[in-house]
Amino acid sequence: MEEIVIPHTSAMPPSVGDERIRISELDEIARLVFKGTKALNKIQTIVFDSAYYTNENLLISAPTGAGKTNIAMLTVLHEIKKNIDDSGVIQKNNFKVWSYSNPYKPQCLTPIVLFLITYLSLVLV
Repeated sequence: MEEIVIPHTSAMPPSVGDERIRISELDEIARLVFKGTKALNKIQTIVFDSAYYTNENLLISAPTGAGKTNIAMLTVLHEIKKNIDDSGVIQKNNFKVWSYSNPYKPQCLTPIVLFLITYLSLVLV
């Protein structure tokens, strides 16, 4: 059996993520999806670069209402943006989006449904 050692890291200073990312500063597709939202919250701001600009795996554990669904949408937008051709058409047959959610309470289904509606509105247009 192989042993993997993950080194201990220091906690981030409490001020990390205080300067929120404003939706108005994002590109057109993100402004469309997050219409009605003024800025990302603290946890979304902290993981924004990884979620929106990389293919890195993310594991987000946070309480209900912390913004995990919007983080998932940032990763979906990253994948969609990679598959937009020069004329601005989403090449929806070139990719698949997988998301895992394990809701343990009925109210957890609401963000999942909103997530799917937003995603479908992008790829089915």
